[in-house]
Amino acid sequence: MLLYPPAPMKNLLTLPACEETTARKGRMRLPIALVLTLGLGGLMLVAVASVFWLGVQTSGRNTYNLLADKAELAMNMAETRVRAQLDPARSQVDYLTNMLATGQVPIEDTERLKSVIQGALAATPQVAGIGIVRADDNERMVGAARIRDTGTSLSMDQANDASKILADVLRTGSAHWVDPVWAEEIETTVMPVQGPLRRDGQFLGAIASVVGFNGLSRFLRDADRDDDLTSFILFDDHYVLAHPALAERKFDFSKVKDRPPLPTLEEVGDPVAAAIWSVVGPDGMGTKLAKWNEGKKVQVTLDERRSDLQFRQAEVDGVSYFYLLRSISDYGEHPFTLVVVMREEDVDRELERFQHLLVVGFGILIASVLAAMLVGKMISRRIRLLSGAAVALRDLDFQNVPRLPDSRFREVADAAAAFNAMVSGLRWFETYVPKSLVLRLIRRDGTQSEIPSEEREVTVLFTDIKGFSAMAERMSPQDTADWLNRHFTRIAACIEAEGGTVDKFIGDAVMAFWGAPDDQPDHASRALRAALAIAQVVKEEAEDARAAGLPPVCLRVGVHSGPVIVGNIGAATRINYTIVGDTVNTAARLEALGGEMMGDECYVVLVSDDTVTAAGNCTIDMPLAPIGAFSLRGRVSLVDVWRLVVPS
Repeated sequence: MLLYPPAPMKNLLTLPACEETTARKGRMRLPIALVLTLGLGGLMLVAVASVFWLGVQTSGRNTYNLLADKAELAMNMAETRVRAQLDPARSQVDYLTNMLATGQVPIEDTERLKSVIQGALAATPQVAGIGIVRADDNERMVGAARIRDTGTSLSMDQANDASKILADVLRTGSAHWVDPVWAEEIETTVMPVQGPLRRDGQFLGAIASVVGFNGLSRFLRDADRDDDLTSFILFDDHYVLAHPALAERKFDFSKVKDRPPLPTLEEVGDPVAAAIWSVVGPDGMGTKLAKWNEGKKVQVTLDERRSDLQFRQAEVDGVSYFYLLRSISDYGEHPFTLVVVMREEDVDRELERFQHLLVVGFGILIASVLAAMLVGKMISRRIRLLSGAAVALRDLDFQNVPRLPDSRFREVADAAAAFNAMVSGLRWFETYVPKSLVLRLIRRDGTQSEIPSEEREVTVLFTDIKGFSAMAERMSPQDTADWLNRHFTRIAACIEAEGGTVDKFIGDAVMAFWGAPDDQPDHASRALRAALAIAQVVKEEAEDARAAGLPPVCLRVGVHSGPVIVGNIGAATRINYTIVGDTVNTAARLEALGGEMMGDECYVVLVSDDTVTAAGNCTIDMPLAPIGAFSLRGRVSLVDVWRLVVPS
């Protein structure tokens, strides 16, 4: 029987939710790490700003012109190369769409489709695969894919994403690029372009063409051999679409779910690429470069040349690099960034005389920010752990509350030790208190000092095992307890899946109810669905028993709906949120009546006419059959009883 300790229950039910919400709205709270980083880092930033500015001001108009001209030329060349790699995939989609739309190739002719697709794939080495999904068969894809690292193609008859592609083109209505996805069939990340197939206005299906990034990386590697530039493509700033270093590398992103299926800047292994965001460079097109020209300081900006070209600068292993960035939005749902990297010494030799000044300025700035972040991290990391653990504790998620580690700060260490001890005790508390019920009571009456007893319309369910005493005689006490625990766990899962509350365990019986503490107008239908789900439990337990050479375990269930008194009932020291009334007794009597009707069956569910009436239209799909009116102990009038017929 589940008994509720009154003190913890009262504390849980009187959480000052409104006061907490008011406090949160009335006062701004800033992270300690942010305050320390902005405070210390900001002071150091102001201190070195003048040094950095002087270094920038030593640049001249000639240097700017050289940088701007070379930047535009390099970026235009790189963009042309990238488009030459990606555009054939779109061209193939348009070409095949036209062939199918004009009837040159019947979409029903699978072999002809495969032949045409393989020919198109052979003609475009940039394309990694082409596939067609018919509207009348959204589980299969007819197509071909290029086997990675070979020049041969592999015919495909199915694809995991066929139905998804079909749904996507129906939603968009036109050919379009899609963000990078992992292609399980060819075990690589690809960028698809997909579109609808129509003939005379009739939707025939979808076509998709994909470009593999290994091929694009090899393309960038071969293209960069002819000059001193390095080009790569970023997705979402921190993921790499293509890079010369990835030309021969393989990644497995089949298990990745919470991030794009692409390597990060750090995973590429190129320190120059990884450093692109490590130093805050000039602010895009607003960068100002200056020089002394005939004793006069002249200000020029990149805005005058190209409004779509951004500029950053960083230093790696003592060498300064310029990063030229251009956003390309023609491919995919999100734009990606084309990056061209140049050595500073290749741009203008005159900048070398100011290298030391810039390095020192950046070094001081980075060191100050890192120092502030380190201090803030040391303090805030423990506090964040405590905060996260407290949030889990607030939600009564005791099993997932992390154990707080020790700390070098004395007060934090004492708090962590006390918190860990408290959680250990609460985990025992959780064993005896139904957490789901307590959470629902908190949400319902979190601002009340106590829960009033009231009359509610509910549905009550009783279960009982037939012949359990005889079975228990052949088992040890520990085996009996283990078996009951497994049985009750399965039964409780069925009840709680339908929003029910397990009231108590009585020997080998279970009592549960619906309709309290939450208002559940469909409490009767919920109970009937739970009874059907319990049938599967009985079936599984029978299979386990047969496997062990034991007779099957049989279960009888009684379900009745009606008014009850619901609330906190018990002694001053131990209370139970439960229900009492004739409705409870009637449900128990129906369960007992089921024992007289079991015969050779192992699962009998008897339902009162009140429950069937309360379920209303929900019983249309329920296998219910009337079996007559019966006299139940404690009831003056006869009770019309239905039987829930469970398929064998």
